[in-house]
Amino acid sequence: MKRMAAEIRRAEPADVETLGALHSGCWRELYPTVLPAAVLDELSPAMMSGLWAKFVARGGAYEQYVAEVDGAVVAFAGIGPGREPGYEEAVELYFLYVHPEYRRKGIARQLLKTVQAHYTWLWAGNRPAQQFYKKAKFYPDSVAREGSLFGAPLEEERFSG
Repeated sequence: MKRMAAEIRRAEPADVETLGALHSGCWRELYPTVLPAAVLDELSPAMMSGLWAKFVARGGAYEQYVAEVDGAVVAFAGIGPGREPGYEEAVELYFLYVHPEYRRKGIARQLLKTVQAHYTWLWAGNRPAQQFYKKAKFYPDSVAREGSLFGAPLEEERFSG
């Protein structure tokens, strides 16, 4: 595994189409057993670009970052205020995804270090992500929930760092 340096910066409106395509592709790859095919079809690059336009415009305590390698966006992360009662002052990592060709090269760790999140929720079936967060010193804190991802049930565990 060769480490790769990425340039980390805030996401900008000019990134939304690229981020929509990358986000849609990551979900198609990672969640085919969790999300029904019809839902995955709806999560097209165009639809996800629309969501990204809203994410980037939101501002305030909500921040999105991209990782670039040779000028290409290969990963992204988003943070904001904690969404659970009692965690409003904490920084929650809402998402962090890396293009498959750039995984295991240190880029996710660079993003995680940049965003300085306190906790995140992980799909209980995503063992590779759980291993990544444990290596980054985020651990399950015995809190689980039955979440929902676009209407599909999703067992999640909270990992705190």
